[in-house]
Amino acid sequence: MNRKDKYYKKAKKQNYRSRASFKLIEIQNKFNIINKNSYVLEFGASPGGWTQVIKQLTDMPIISIDINKMPPVDNVIFIQGDILNSNIEEQIDETMSKNNIKSIDVFLSDAMVKTSGIAEKDSYESYTICEQIMALSEEFLKTGGNVLLKQFQGEMTNEFLNKWRDKFQFYKITKPHASRKESREIYIIFKGKI
Repeated sequence: MNRKDKYYKKAKKQNYRSRASFKLIEIQNKFNIINKNSYVLEFGASPGGWTQVIKQLTDMPIISIDINKMPPVDNVIFIQGDILNSNIEEQIDETMSKNNIKSIDVFLSDAMVKTSGIAEKDSYESYTICEQIMALSEEFLKTGGNVLLKQFQGEMTNEFLNKWRDKFQFYKITKPHASRKESREIYIIFKGKI
């Protein structure tokens, strides 16, 4: 597999931290998830490819979370924490209070555990992360808010969609061009929290 494909080279050229930046750019251009006044909560942020794009799209402070460290980005509040840890809700709540953020307009997640190569296992782990993020969205995402999640498509994808789609006005599955063709990753968009 050629990891240094055209998106890798494009990222280097345009000073993005990862090729994933182009996935978010394409999705944003199609679905307009973020605007200039959006407070964004980003999961799975490191190394910051999506963070750089978000920063170009909103004038508001961004909260980014990752289990790994991330080099600083201006106007980004970084939380080093585990999405699946029970104290993540408290960390988000404290960070929002400290920064006078009342609610979040957009949830974004490019988060994934280290893949094992076992399709069922990776898909289940991905489903678990997405479930946790959606549970947090019930707490922190404002009415009318949007969500974008990466998920490894599998047996539980339909169950996940059936559970959450009625809580939003619109949902869609997309696969941006910068996703590798052989990858099972998809991006799920929910718009307009009810």
